Amino acid sequence: MPSDQSKSSKPSRKIMMVAGEVSGDMHAAQGIRALLKKDRALQIFGLGGPLMAQAGMDVREDLTRQALIGFWEVVKHYPLLKRRFDQCLAWMRDEKPDLLFLVDYPGFNLRLARKAREMGIPVCQYVAPQVWAWHESRLDQIRQTIDKLLVILPFEKEYFKSKGIESVYVGHPLMEEMDLKARPRTGVLKKHGISPSHFPLIAALPGSRKGEIEKIWPLFLETSRLLRKQYPDAAFIVPKPTGLAYEDYSGLGPDDSFFFVEAPAYDLRKVCDLAWVKSGTGTLETALLQTPMLVVYKVAALTGFLAKRLVKLKNVSLVNLLAGETLVPELLQERAVPPSLLEETLPLLENQNKRKAQTKGFEKIIKSIGKPASASRGAAVELFKMLEARR
Repeated sequence: MPSDQSKSSKPSRKIMMVAGEVSGDMHAAQGIRALLKKDRALQIFGLGGPLMAQAGMDVREDLTRQALIGFWEVVKHYPLLKRRFDQCLAWMRDEKPDLLFLVDYPGFNLRLARKAREMGIPVCQYVAPQVWAWHESRLDQIRQTIDKLLVILPFEKEYFKSKGIESVYVGHPLMEEMDLKARPRTGVLKKHGISPSHFPLIAALPGSRKGEIEKIWPLFLETSRLLRKQYPDAAFIVPKPTGLAYEDYSGLGPDDSFFFVEAPAYDLRKVCDLAWVKSGTGTLETALLQTPMLVVYKVAALTGFLAKRLVKLKNVSLVNLLAGETLVPELLQERAVPPSLLEETLPLLENQNKRKAQTKGFEKIIKSIGKPASASRGAAVELFKMLEARR
């Protein structure tokens, strides 16, 4: 194990990091803590989010505030992305980090990895691009630019091996980031100032990016009004991610029954009767909390058109991919409309067999990703191997 460099005469080592989404910010923050626990003198800088800054990184620009998704969204913001990319090139050229540590965000990060390779900077990618779902053309980029690939899903190690790419499975970071303990419903609701009389209580997670909120929030709001015609005491919980404002959730009226809490609010989400979840990391979080769910996804029309031709999987949500079956309903693009969401919601509220089928499936997922228990510790070990190799 590396010694504490703060007590050594050796110059401190530098790691440049880039994470561009809320989930990446959370995963990277744990990794930063594990790194600094091993070597407090490490200099860690780059692009990230507020959680990475709290963990001890010099975050020079917050990428999570305007995280982008989809082809059209990226095209619209190209000048901003180009400026950020050029900033990173300047930092690598001028500050000569010992290692480039990239977390998810493949469209940006794989291009940056190529430039780092040209400068002789080793590259570690944490959270592999989902090339097993779409965009297998990125496999060549990974082979050519990534020195070490750290994967977080059990099946990814064999997948990449079959493509001629060695990887290290470190476990899923959510297993150490989430508090999965069960707590009494009444006490949890009281803590958040919510009456226990509400039924059903639905967690509404429309995403962590403004672009996602614009597409998915109106769907949740209108469906909530339809549901309350049948269940007048229904209430809806919205865990608001850092970086989003209440004004981003537009259209609320005095008769709407929404409670906003600071994300992630795992304890509150765990006692909800159901969750509406935007496809992404939130689906796995919800499965780990064992809350029955429906998955939705809606992007710009052009992005959706292209995705239909590129995605090669029957299901797109992470929870269904891990289950190996359609465990939870998915309402995508044209199907993501209020009548369809209501139609899928009612049976899952009222049919105990449907609810139990989901929770049993969630239990299997928890077992499949439960080991190792600390992905950040595993990632730190692999990063220090790379740093030592530079000595």
